[in-house]
Amino acid sequence: MNQLIFDFAVHDYPSFDKFLGTSNAELVYVLQHRHGQFIYVWGEEGAGKSHLLQAWIAQALESGRNAVYIDAAVTPLTEAALDAEYLAIDQVEKLNDEEQALLFAVFNRFRNSGKGFLLLGSACNPQQLVVREDLRTRMAYCLVYEVKPLSDQEKIDALTSMAAVRQVTVDAEIFEYLLNHWRRDMDSLMQMLDTLDNYAVMMGKRITLPLLRQLLKQQESPPQSD
Repeated sequence: MNQLIFDFAVHDYPSFDKFLGTSNAELVYVLQHRHGQFIYVWGEEGAGKSHLLQAWIAQALESGRNAVYIDAAVTPLTEAALDAEYLAIDQVEKLNDEEQALLFAVFNRFRNSGKGFLLLGSACNPQQLVVREDLRTRMAYCLVYEVKPLSDQEKIDALTSMAAVRQVTVDAEIFEYLLNHWRRDMDSLMQMLDTLDNYAVMMGKRITLPLLRQLLKQQESPPQSD
């Protein structure tokens, strides 16, 4: 199953409630307690869907399960996915016709066996998804949840928890500064935390506000305004 690359450390991801906020409480409960064999989550770009799918897979791996995460935009879906106990497919709208046929087979195999859990992520709700009609009927099996954006304080709490999991100390003021001077979506913020952590290690310094300012000056992309 070498094509199904799980390219992040399991322990890099805190529990769901640490970066989904109170608005997504029901979704958190469903995922943590494995309610529903098939789940479809969608939401605006940058809402944190990718991290949600990855954290769900990380939890399964920690339990010793055969768990696979696939970003359909960059990794092909192959028959090896049929062997997974937990399968998360990100950007499901990017699947081609052949991959859609395989996902249809995954639905059938999991449903007929009563084994296997499938989590799908997309930027659009199921009604807007352009897929094969037979696959659409299978998606009707899914519990559907919209991933709601976090408040600023919830974003700071999420980033603080992410840093704590990695045993990295970051003052809250640093994340407040990041929110005001960088992109505000969770995907960009968490990627910046990765970059900041690696930059601090490379420079042999602890994470401070001056170090963050120095790093931001080196970024080619300008911050995103409200």
